[in-house]
Order: sequence, then C-alpha cells, then structure tokens
Amino acid sequence: MGIIRKTASVGTLGLVNFRSKRELLARAETERDQALDAAMRAERSRERHSERAKRAERRAEKAQLEALASDKKARRERRRARRSGIRSLTDVADAGVTGGRRARRKAEKAAHRAGAQIRDTVESVTT
Repeated sequence: MGIIRKTASVGTLGLVNFRSKRELLARAETERDQALDAAMRAERSRERHSERAKRAERRAEKAQLEALASDKKARRERRRARRSGIRSLTDVADAGVTGGRRARRKAEKAAHRAGAQIRDTVESVTT
C-alpha cells in the first residue's frame, strides 16, 4: 500500500511521512481491538478465578462446620459415657468417640485442602 509514498519518504529522508493517515488509522484500530480482546479475556479469567475462590471458601467453611459438629458429637458421647456408670455402655460410647474423631480428622483434612485451593486461586489471580 502506498509504494509511491514509501519511495518518496526514503528519497526525501523522511520529509514525506512513510505511512498515510488511513494506514495509521487502520493500525491504531487493529491495536485497539487487540487491546480490548485482551482486556475481555483478562476480565473473564478474573471472574472464573473469583468463582473458584468463592467455591473453595464455601467448601472450607463447610468442612470447618463438619469438624465442629463432629467434635461436639464426640464430646456429647463422652459425657453420656461418663454419666452412665455402666461398663458395657462405655465401650459403645468409646466407639462413638472414635467415629467422631475420625470424622473430625476427615473434616480437618478437607478444610486444609480447601484452604490450599483458596491460596492457589488467589496466587493465580494476582499473577
């Protein structure tokens, strides 16, 4: 585009512009479109990461609540076992306490994994 203009620019050592106004405008519009596309992609990515972080936070909160409920249940079973002086019920209560501890450990692990996912998501959003 503009062979004569480009030859004149070289021949006059830059007194004539190398690119026409129309060519400059076309280049600027192309660059603007590319910048808008990049901004839209970044916004969509940020929204996806934000949603992932929210889901991970909800999972962490749920795991934490499950851990608290399991701990409460275990304490209740221990109290019941102490109150009832019967030995055979103590064995049953100990089984309930063990189940509560297992559930609490499982919930704590889930909360830990959810926290790690939150940190990973936050790091990927900030970079």
